[in-house]
Amino acid sequence: MPTAPLAALERDIGARLRHAGVPGCSLAVVDRTGVRWEAVFGHADLRSARPAAAQTAYHLFSGTKLFTATAVMQLVEAGALDLDADARLYLPDLPLAAGITLRSLLSHASGLKETLRGFMAVYFPGDPEPTTAQALANYEIRSRRPPNTKVEYRNVNFAILGEIVSRVSGVPYRDYVRRRVLAPLGSTADFDVAPFEGRMATGYLRRWDPTRALIHLRLRTVLPRLYGGRLGGVIALNDYNLASPSIGGLVGPVGAFAPFLRAHLNEGAPLLSAASARAMRTLVARGKAGIMSREGVGLGWKLGRAGDHPFLNHEGNGAGFSSELRLYPDAGLGVVMLMNLSSITGTLKLAHEVCERIYASRGALPS
Repeated sequence: MPTAPLAALERDIGARLRHAGVPGCSLAVVDRTGVRWEAVFGHADLRSARPAAAQTAYHLFSGTKLFTATAVMQLVEAGALDLDADARLYLPDLPLAAGITLRSLLSHASGLKETLRGFMAVYFPGDPEPTTAQALANYEIRSRRPPNTKVEYRNVNFAILGEIVSRVSGVPYRDYVRRRVLAPLGSTADFDVAPFEGRMATGYLRRWDPTRALIHLRLRTVLPRLYGGRLGGVIALNDYNLASPSIGGLVGPVGAFAPFLRAHLNEGAPLLSAASARAMRTLVARGKAGIMSREGVGLGWKLGRAGDHPFLNHEGNGAGFSSELRLYPDAGLGVVMLMNLSSITGTLKLAHEVCERIYASRGALPS
């Protein structure tokens, strides 16, 4: 039976989610030894009233970039990549400006423009799986400003890194991450919704959310396959996969992502050396790259501060889903939060509030 403070924390989080209109949410809090607390709220599917559960799977979206960054750092440790080498060394056929390094890409300081067509591209169960090269072809590679002059969050940076992982390792990006990042953690996460049939949350869009306008603009040709019908003030989405896996393609339940946070709380083990894990968490470029993490960027991780304490995070947001991966290094805690509603800023600010509430109530968590 939960203690009174823990029950109060759960009630508070549930009330915040209901007030924000989030259909369902699964979350887990981890420390260096394992999962401290799991909680679920609401529904994985509204039409059938299927409740959210610990095993409910969601799109992680941009939290995947941390897995991509970890893969890059593994290849750096192996001597196959150099963080400060010009990226053209690895992708000579790409029209990249001189001076864009892997460090520039990992810290969102490349100066490249964004291409929404690449970020929004999807494919459906049973369709051929696009390669990272095919996914990258959806992006227009063009600089907006000289590299290493300003932090600007750009998905294209990690689309490029995914193709570099594929070419340098000689293994398709998805397979590399499955074998070298997910398998050592015992994680069941994947880049395809198929393994989670029957457990996949239904993604929802508010009828008047700006995300829907982007979908209509960029995904018009696939709307008949993507939209699953209206239900009150939301639109349900059918199952789909993200075409550009290295920017946000991972799918899974909270328990599939908790070991990744635990590894980074344990100085990278078993994935990275302590030096590489610290390098990922260390400020590389100062500037706002996140909704609430405004201090700067490391190598993949975003750095923020709330009150008197720092945090590292990566949020995720796309068609029908929002997520948060967060570390509180001073407390040795990590939070995975997955929701089946997308909102350009609303659900991500909500995730920050929930994480801060958990941090403030950390003494109530089971030991």
